[in-house]
Amino acid sequence: MKNPTTKNNQLLLICLVLFASLLPNFSHSQNYRTIEAYMDDFAKNELFVKKSLMDYSVSIVESQLHSRTKVTAIRIIEKLENINTILTTTNKGFEGNTLLRDSFIKLNQRTIDCLKNGSLILNDYDYQSTLSLPQIGENLATKESNLIAYYQELKTYELNKRSFAMCYKMHFKNNMSKNILEYNAYQNILFYKMNVMDERLTYVINAKDKKGFSDSMNMIAFTREEIMVKTSEYKSEYKDTSLNDANIEYANFIDGQREKLSDLFNTYVDEYNALQTLKNSKQPETSESITTYNNTVKNYNAKKNLFYAVFNDIQTTKDKMYDTWLTTNSTFLKNNSQFDSLYEKYASND
Repeated sequence: MKNPTTKNNQLLLICLVLFASLLPNFSHSQNYRTIEAYMDDFAKNELFVKKSLMDYSVSIVESQLHSRTKVTAIRIIEKLENINTILTTTNKGFEGNTLLRDSFIKLNQRTIDCLKNGSLILNDYDYQSTLSLPQIGENLATKESNLIAYYQELKTYELNKRSFAMCYKMHFKNNMSKNILEYNAYQNILFYKMNVMDERLTYVINAKDKKGFSDSMNMIAFTREEIMVKTSEYKSEYKDTSLNDANIEYANFIDGQREKLSDLFNTYVDEYNALQTLKNSKQPETSESITTYNNTVKNYNAKKNLFYAVFNDIQTTKDKMYDTWLTTNSTFLKNNSQFDSLYEKYASND
């Protein structure tokens, strides 16, 4: 498995900025004479923050500045809390209509809560790997549920924004494309699930747990099937299928460990157990018992070395695939993050 700290920080950075980059920013409150001025100012802030944070996300992932992870989270939280304070205390909406303001504050608060409680931050591989499989399954389901709820909140916000604009005979340019941030987040959760299962596999291997190994491989196979189904659903959402394909390739590789490792692992653990039994026996030390012990040690070392030769080779390939996935993810975001121009998105019906 790739260095857990490296992996955790990379995905944490992706997740932090993806969620925060959904949100517009108001540095101050103003009194607006026209709805056009109100919406244009809204658009400028929204588009600026989306693009700047998206670019920031890509640059951090590529340069792998892991030490900035916590600082990034704190900065985003402080920024959003400041925005909510300003809007709550000084923004009176437009002509007393606070629908847009209130919906935005609610979405902002949802993001703040998620960053503070960690429900949408995918950085807990070490913790998850020590839990039972039912507990892991429950935690993964909760994280995915929180993700879906977050984007449902975003959709509610977008609907409220459209309703608000229509009250003043404003309309939005129709945009039929899928929300790239939501699409990316759903791809990320698939990648996260498979890595949690794989980290669990590494944990039981270190514990020399044969049943745990079998159960973990079964869950990896189950997770792979889920990924196959969902990526099949996602593949038509963007012409660029690189991220979709990367998840499929990675899931197939992780699942393929069963064929390469199962027999070697079981034999290695059997030899380990045989050696422990011999060490704990109270047989008198004779030339025959010494020969038996030495042969058992020799067999154990041979089986152990054979297993780890294959296992370590898999880890090397896995690390490269993990890094390739991150590169694919950042490239996908750069190539597909299209933002509407200010005056195309908001226009009057006149």
